[in-house]
Amino acid sequence: MPTQYSRTHEVQITFEAVRAGFDHLTIEELQLLKQELEQRLEEAGDWLDMEYVAYARQHGDPTISLDSVRKTLAKIKGSMSDVIIDDREDRF
Repeated sequence: MPTQYSRTHEVQITFEAVRAGFDHLTIEELQLLKQELEQRLEEAGDWLDMEYVAYARQHGDPTISLDSVRKTLAKIKGSMSDVIIDDREDRF
């Protein structure tokens, strides 16, 4: 039975660092990790908005690449939230 850990504090760690840690686990430890992740995903429930996914598939443009989106977003000066706030102020 997996040990339950409380979430009294959060630790910030990159996904790459977590992935690198997998190299040091035994097969048994990886299997336990897999079981724990599957349980947590099951407990998380339906977090993906399938209605929105269907909308995006219907109205999205598949010719637009992730790279082109990143290049366009990189042209924005400052933070994205500042741009959104400024845009809202202009409209109202």
